Amino acid sequence: MIQSASRLEKFLNYLLIFLLPTQLAIHFWPSFSFMFGIRVDYLSPTIYLTDVLFLLVFSLWAKKSYRQIILFLNKHKRYIYLFVLLALFNSFFSISFFPSIIKWIKLLEVIVFGYYIWERRDVFKSKTTLTVLYYSLIFFSVIGIFQFALGKTLGGVMYLFGERSFNISTPGIALVEIAGRNFMRAYSTFSHPNSFAGYLGVGLILLILNYSQKELFKKLIGILIILLAFILTFSLSAFLGISFCLLILLIRRKTLINTKTVLIIPLIFLIVSLMLPFMSRIVLSDKIKLPQNISQRLELSVGAGKIISQKFLMGGGLNTFVIKASKIENNNYYLWALQPVHNIYLLVFSETGIFGLIVLYFLIAAFLKKSFLLNKSVFLSVIFILVTGLFDHYWFTLQQNMFLLAFIFGISLREKGVSTHPRIKNSWYP
Repeated sequence: MIQSASRLEKFLNYLLIFLLPTQLAIHFWPSFSFMFGIRVDYLSPTIYLTDVLFLLVFSLWAKKSYRQIILFLNKHKRYIYLFVLLALFNSFFSISFFPSIIKWIKLLEVIVFGYYIWERRDVFKSKTTLTVLYYSLIFFSVIGIFQFALGKTLGGVMYLFGERSFNISTPGIALVEIAGRNFMRAYSTFSHPNSFAGYLGVGLILLILNYSQKELFKKLIGILIILLAFILTFSLSAFLGISFCLLILLIRRKTLINTKTVLIIPLIFLIVSLMLPFMSRIVLSDKIKLPQNISQRLELSVGAGKIISQKFLMGGGLNTFVIKASKIENNNYYLWALQPVHNIYLLVFSETGIFGLIVLYFLIAAFLKKSFLLNKSVFLSVIFILVTGLFDHYWFTLQQNMFLLAFIFGISLREKGVSTHPRIKNSWYP
């Protein structure tokens, strides 16, 4: 009976990893989730399939490991008190209480998920986890590839994996022009090809750097399928992220990066992000005709700068950027878009103020330093996330990407992260 329960628990853990890319969920639409009579997903309280799965596996584990959890809570109670204090303070002074407190609860869930990954070394350090991730990425990549080929979503049973229904003619769908013909970019079960590309990018880094050359050769077809889906997203930010990771690998081989210089990387990204509102205002004032997606990003950056100037210390409240930006006077904000600023650093700054931004920097610096020493695949995954975070918000706003981010951080928190396998360097696998 005990063995059967243990097998069931492991199966549910692997099922959770396999289904991380799903966005199947139940949305609730209270009055605060509407703007201008339009439903806004970012403001909607949502229960995802992955929430239910995680609650189930965490409950099964917590039931037999409650002493371990209590010891951890007692050891880190000062950080817990600080988190609760920040959450309550930020929510009570938010321009909209309920979206903020709901987002803080989601953030707490993501943190607990990362903690769970860290504690469950017996499950997530196994090679099985990598295999599950491999087949998961193939499955959801195939969905995206067929979408690109057909110019529409697949429908049918794919709804149960969170695929939404649309086609190449649906207004607002991300398209790419090839040889004078429009194609629908690969979405898979994600809300946008960019977030799908971000997920695949991290997945490719984990797979390629944690498989030996012999294993990679055996799984070459699967890797190529994932790579094809990654390309068919036509996500410029993800392509830049991968390119930057390759550059870091090249520089690291020449020993130009060490534990001190590695901390400069997030600082550079932070400085570039803080300059973005000023640069965006200059570009927009020149009346240069730009593609819609670029002009939208510039407008949102300007909006973020205005919010930051008004709410410098504590921000407007977590998950309130869409609300606040639409109320700024003389703002050319794209009301029809109703999206957060496409930069995680500006988003955190505008919603949590300078204190939140400082906390974010030190968290990133700590994870980068530790992963640089212990785990090459996690280190490059974090670099990829930081680069793509310059151009998009999904690592801080979308369920699939946030859970993958927590998975990466949970791995990086391991005290024993260096592989002893002769062919696998700096892996979390034994």
